[in-house]
Amino acid sequence: MLNNAGINKVFLLGEVVLNPTLKQQTDGQSFYYFSLATQESIQKNHIPTRHTEQHQIRIAQQQLQKNAPGLSQGQLIYVEGKVKTNSAVDENGIKRYSTEIWCSSLRVL
Repeated sequence: MLNNAGINKVFLLGEVVLNPTLKQQTDGQSFYYFSLATQESIQKNHIPTRHTEQHQIRIAQQQLQKNAPGLSQGQLIYVEGKVKTNSAVDENGIKRYSTEIWCSSLRVL
């Protein structure tokens, strides 16, 4: 039995919203970033409605080039990863949060 343990695992199936953008960090590592849209059916006032959620995905440059070198807008993909929340203080001194999915596995469907 695990005591005080947690699991941070995400499984997403969705459509690429924007083409991946390559960004290099100060330590020399490079990552691609892109948005993934997932949809689900929900009930609003007893009326079936489609709800779309956008997720910010981060994947290592080598991993994307190996598993999905031509990844582009509109493609249906399956992503596994973990949730990572970052914080920063803006110019007005307000702490802002952003949430990303750090991708460990990606498959184009």
